[in-house]
Amino acid sequence: MRRHVLLMLALLLPTMPGAGAGEPARQAKVTVMVAVRDLAVGEMVTEADIAEVQVDREWVTTSVVGAEVRQYIVLQRVLHPVLKGDLFTWNLFETTWDSKLREGCTQAVGTSGTALEQVSRARQVVLQKQR
Repeated sequence: MRRHVLLMLALLLPTMPGAGAGEPARQAKVTVMVAVRDLAVGEMVTEADIAEVQVDREWVTTSVVGAEVRQYIVLQRVLHPVLKGDLFTWNLFETTWDSKLREGCTQAVGTSGTALEQVSRARQVVLQKQR
């Protein structure tokens, strides 16, 4: 299941009637960063592309970008298409400013340069895996 579907379920579960009845104290929450819009390979992340969401600590690994380090992903380019609602993880970002390297990688894996085509292809893959 895609991360953003799990994230949405985690956010809705506590608000459902009967949820939490007879349960021990609430789990500790952690604030993580999610994408507000679709991002194509090579696009730069801006403040407007990031939203903070709270999730249970048990769902967060060290690869997820937390609120305390959000400044490190602003103005960084993504290496893979990011869908709206996806958690930002450290492996999404390039580690060099060499744009020729990024373009070479994009061509090698056969991804198009346009955001629309990349996101459409990513959504098709997600839908095919859910069947």
